[in-house]
Amino acid sequence: MADDRPPPQPPADPFAAWREWVTQSEHQMNKVFNDMMGTEQFARASGGWVEAMTMFQQTMNEGAQRYFEAVNLPTRNDLSELAERLTAVEERLLRIEGLLAEAIGRKSEASPAPRPARTRRPPSEQKAAAREDGPASK
Repeated sequence: MADDRPPPQPPADPFAAWREWVTQSEHQMNKVFNDMMGTEQFARASGGWVEAMTMFQQTMNEGAQRYFEAVNLPTRNDLSELAERLTAVEERLLRIEGLLAEAIGRKSEASPAPRPARTRRPPSEQKAAAREDGPASK
């Protein structure tokens, strides 16, 4: 015998109505705000706000710069100028090192210069060696 009953329905989603409401509300709010932002009044107001914030930021930067100069601390501009100078000096040193290496017939950084042999141990190694050797080796 075949079962004539319809297949069971999945339970109703309790959040479906809420999701639909959120989606519709979002579409309506987007339309309202898009209409509002498309007006000349909004453009003037937001332009004025950006201009005011730019002036405020400039005033704060100038005040901070005067304060740092008064307390004899470097400003951001001072540090960036110093970084630029340091970069230029490093680049010049690299060029000079390359020229010197070519002048003495080596490729730059090919092999480091030989270091002198160490004839003395550091004090920490001397103490360790004395402990290992014992008092008889002195």
